[in-house]
Amino acid sequence: MSNVLTAPWGPVSLVAVIFATLLYMNLSRRLGAVTKMKPYFRGFMVAVVFITGALIFYIIRNAAYLSANKPWPWLLSPVTTFLCFHLPLFFGVLLDVLLVIRYWAWLLTEKKK
Repeated sequence: MSNVLTAPWGPVSLVAVIFATLLYMNLSRRLGAVTKMKPYFRGFMVAVVFITGALIFYIIRNAAYLSANKPWPWLLSPVTTFLCFHLPLFFGVLLDVLLVIRYWAWLLTEKKK
């Protein structure tokens, strides 16, 4: 029952994560241009691909869950959900966090004079 109630909000939250990733990519690209860093910001696009894959699987899985005849029962298995949703989402968010730390860690370590 809870899956029926939360099904519309999952894609919205994943689109918000994709939007935040693209925002960090743009800000990091600009910061990297000023500080002459290597173009690590391209890794954000890899993260977007992982998160978009998780979003697509989430939509397909919920459509299969909400359908009356359940055409592909393997689509609803926990193993398939882990491999096609949780792992890509984990790798995408992990890559986001590592790249944000790479670009923006100086904000945390900057000392006041």
